[in-house]
Amino acid sequence: MEEKKKKRKKFLEKPQYPGGAKALREFVNAHLQYPQDAIDQHIEGVVTVAYQVTDDGIVENPVVTKSLCPSCDEEALRIVNMLRYEKVRNRGIRLKMNTKLNINFHLAPAPAQSTVTYTYTPSSKKSGGNKSGTNPGGYSYSISW
Repeated sequence: MEEKKKKRKKFLEKPQYPGGAKALREFVNAHLQYPQDAIDQHIEGVVTVAYQVTDDGIVENPVVTKSLCPSCDEEALRIVNMLRYEKVRNRGIRLKMNTKLNINFHLAPAPAQSTVTYTYTPSSKKSGGNKSGTNPGGYSYSISW
């Protein structure tokens, strides 16, 4: 008996961000401006924004579902409103896709201050060295980064 090959049903296509998830993350990181009050208060975390994308690729109705602080929430909404998705054609059927985006707010670690000091002091030789009995000195350096 021959197996019948079933034709796969073609479902509606959803709008996608041009370049995929990696390009979306790069866009968010490139345009994110950390709010100054959040920097001053050392606020870090994730803001989750839920929104709809129309079949024309336009973002509608963004809402913060997980809040961090008012200024970070405002910045996350600004980023989401800047997004544009690819248009889709579904044989005349219009759709809206519901999706969420996590926007990470993390402060860069402060650079560690280090100082290394090297000191060189010459030693006197026992035989025939410096006859006056004084050390000729030496030197030291300090390297900070």
